[in-house]
Amino acid sequence: MPKLVATLGVRTDVPYKDLTDKERNIVLHGERKQYPFDFHTGTGRVFHAEKTLYENAYEAVTESLKSSKSERSIAKINSFYHFSTCPTCHGSRLNPERLKQLVGGRNIAEVADMQLNQLADWEATTKASLPADMGNLANILFTELDDTLRPLLELGLDYLSLSRNGNTLSTGELQRIQLARTLRTETTGVLYVLDEPSIGLHPDNIQGLIHVFRQLIAQGNSLVVVDHEVDIIAAADWVIEIGPGSGDAGGNVIAQGTPKQLVADPNSLIGPFISGSAQILQEKHPAKQPTGQQTTIHIDDHFNLHDLTASFPDNQVTAITGFSGAGKTSLILDSLVPAIQAQAQHQKLPSHVTQLTTDLTHVVSVDATPVGKNTRSTLATYSSIMNDLRHLFADLPESKAKGYGIAYFSYNNKEGACPSCGGLGNITLDIQYLPDMEEVCPVCHGTRYKDEIQQIKWHGYSIVDLLAMSVEEALPVFADVPKIERQLKQLQEVGLSYLHLGESTPTLSGGEAQRLKLVSHLTKKQSGTLFVFDEPSIGLHPLDVQTLLQIIDRLRTHGATVLMITHDMDLMINADHLIDLGPRGGDAGGRIMATGAPLDLVKQPEGLTMTYLADYYQRFLNH
Repeated sequence: MPKLVATLGVRTDVPYKDLTDKERNIVLHGERKQYPFDFHTGTGRVFHAEKTLYENAYEAVTESLKSSKSERSIAKINSFYHFSTCPTCHGSRLNPERLKQLVGGRNIAEVADMQLNQLADWEATTKASLPADMGNLANILFTELDDTLRPLLELGLDYLSLSRNGNTLSTGELQRIQLARTLRTETTGVLYVLDEPSIGLHPDNIQGLIHVFRQLIAQGNSLVVVDHEVDIIAAADWVIEIGPGSGDAGGNVIAQGTPKQLVADPNSLIGPFISGSAQILQEKHPAKQPTGQQTTIHIDDHFNLHDLTASFPDNQVTAITGFSGAGKTSLILDSLVPAIQAQAQHQKLPSHVTQLTTDLTHVVSVDATPVGKNTRSTLATYSSIMNDLRHLFADLPESKAKGYGIAYFSYNNKEGACPSCGGLGNITLDIQYLPDMEEVCPVCHGTRYKDEIQQIKWHGYSIVDLLAMSVEEALPVFADVPKIERQLKQLQEVGLSYLHLGESTPTLSGGEAQRLKLVSHLTKKQSGTLFVFDEPSIGLHPLDVQTLLQIIDRLRTHGATVLMITHDMDLMINADHLIDLGPRGGDAGGRIMATGAPLDLVKQPEGLTMTYLADYYQRFLNH
């Protein structure tokens, strides 16, 4: 288009702002029609076309929006648009005429904007305002509403509004909505398989979730629940425990039976947590900088946070707790993190943050999102082990004799990659009318490398042999290679010794990805650095949570300040400091219910979270 528009009289060698009004109009709104045009190739040849279609800038954007499907493309196109609330319906999406009809003093848009926990009051107001001859109709309709609403409230979704956009819901919220809808269909004879349904749930909501499970069973269904939440396991009718370790060290049924039978089974790893005999308080090492310095933030008005001041100690571990929708994300991820980053860069604080007092200058967010974007990313490539291996093999006399440099020992370079699969280890078969099928590469058999590269041996091992080893297996092999041994020991320290060096990182669980991201931080000084963990115990067994606590303790001993947004009782009780938001979610949240040392707060618990924490601590204390 730039070459074509130049033939229409628009200068393309000057900035757009310096064009004439006529030239700008051609660029933005020029007529969509065909023009004769000469194409000049890089070799100097010229091709003449009589009918070359001109598309102006506006049309280019609108046409691209119609055909674009990827999120990245749509996000790029959206940058050309200005989004604002519709001035006619004011965001309700409804014909304004429909907003004139009122029920209980509210129109349908106002009711849709209410939180689920506010609908009961509106129901009572509506029933009281209706004429007597509409009483039966109202009772029938509201019974339907109540039946639909009850499981949503039990599952802790009371802070959501009916008008909430579906694409703004978290995975856990969507899963709970589907579960509530399933309950309403009153199925029978169905096997429901739930994967980690406790994710993002407050301890009080766990009880509601268990009640929903019981209702599904009462309807004649069966449930299989994959979860690490001890209260859910304790409420199960039958438990199958897989272990004893992870990766190659797992895969066996180590215990099965009722929760009571697991408590009595010496092979069970979860039994002590059900009975309360496990040791939940972890040993802590002294902090490097016990200065008494603290960080304080004041928020004027942001969602359900109004005139709120929060403080937490530096170089300590602080747990941020509360119901879903209580304001934890608003306080930490929407306010504190951007405020620290802005202050460190001498920029303005976010508009809703009126005060920030801190010595922290750097923020590291640690979440459970997958590591690496494609299957080419492995444990070895994510660390620098792969780079060290390539140099190790390239320095061998045999490699030098054959002219094999470091590029030959990478499956991402054509010199070393299997020519059949391009170093992916598998090939994709395009089958018409059916989904694509993936097969292990028949040439390299999944090793990713050319056969001649696999013939080069170091201490009797090819590079493929080494990548097939677990971290634990590789440690003695690299005892005399300090650079690689050091990294392997760090992976072992974060509990990832069972992973293979060639394991694809996008396939790692959330907990594994989280620990892998922390490896590079464990040996550095972290003074002035804030680590923010968002639900760090998702997908973790209670024993894995203890490993995570040890890692967090190491960060603290290196001078780091740690914040954990969590519902996990073990993380709460082991924190140095705790800030509980509540009393519930949405408009009923946004207030600090308790703040201080967890072991002090459980002595006189205030609010639901602290009550549950006190009961949990007492259960283990009695043993």
